[in-house]
Amino acid sequence: RPLLKSVPGVIDVNGMGGFVKQYQVLVDPAKLRKFDLTLHDIYSAVAKNNANAGGNVLERHAERAIVRSLGLIKTMSDIESIIVKEASGTPVFVRDVAEVRIGHAVRLGSVVLNGEREVVAGTVLMIRGGNARQVVEAVKTKVEDLQQNNILPSGTKLLPFYDRTELVTAAINTVRDALIEGIVLVIFVFFFFLGHVRSAVVVTVSLIVTPLITFIVMQRLGLSANLMTLGGLAIAIGEIADGSLVVVENVYRHLAQNHGATKKSTSEVILQATKEVGRPILFSILIISVVFLPLMTLHGMEGKMFHPMA
Repeated sequence: RPLLKSVPGVIDVNGMGGFVKQYQVLVDPAKLRKFDLTLHDIYSAVAKNNANAGGNVLERHAERAIVRSLGLIKTMSDIESIIVKEASGTPVFVRDVAEVRIGHAVRLGSVVLNGEREVVAGTVLMIRGGNARQVVEAVKTKVEDLQQNNILPSGTKLLPFYDRTELVTAAINTVRDALIEGIVLVIFVFFFFLGHVRSAVVVTVSLIVTPLITFIVMQRLGLSANLMTLGGLAIAIGEIADGSLVVVENVYRHLAQNHGATKKSTSEVILQATKEVGRPILFSILIISVVFLPLMTLHGMEGKMFHPMA
């Protein structure tokens, strides 16, 4: 746990399962009465004999030595040799009134692997605002170092069972697939119904340039490309494709009808065709966008989740 917490971007590591080692002092009530002791006397004696103490600084010429007393308990014999009281010049040790043994703390839960055997699970918590991909990669590198350098006990292995980068990768793949499918669909529609290459190119370019501009704005605003923001981008790509298709198809129709004595310039025809469908397209996009406005007003955990998508 301390080694994983040293990884940049990791705030804590929560462990669950297994047993926590304890030195347990099992007091015999009959022996307590025999030596006229209480349970609090045993507790105080063990606590006072399990601590380090500072002894100030010892100066000698140009040198300084820090004096301290090391009193931490390391073995069961250290606990058994603690003096609880003195009776008629005879010390009463912990071993005289209690049994010292190694046990485990009361468990708050257990982790079972596929319903077959118990394991120990550790959840690595990332610092707020961190990059999930970078932190996970750093944790994986640290885990490999721990296993290669034989720092773990023999027979112990660290195996990942949940990887957050899989969600990020899936979200990126979703946006990529949506963009590719949109481009292919637009090209198919224009070739099949209009048979016009330039119209298909115009819409295709808009589908490619718009996500790039969106990522630039997200970087400026400090928004990360997480699951929710990429999901919102996938929805926006559909709106962009819809509006572009309507505008380009209407321009193509007006250009095809622009002939005869009243023939206008190409720029005038494009401007007139765009004005004709511009307002309906604007209102249709605004109506879809208004649906996401309530998400902007959410607070708490819901607001943190859905605010980036909105």
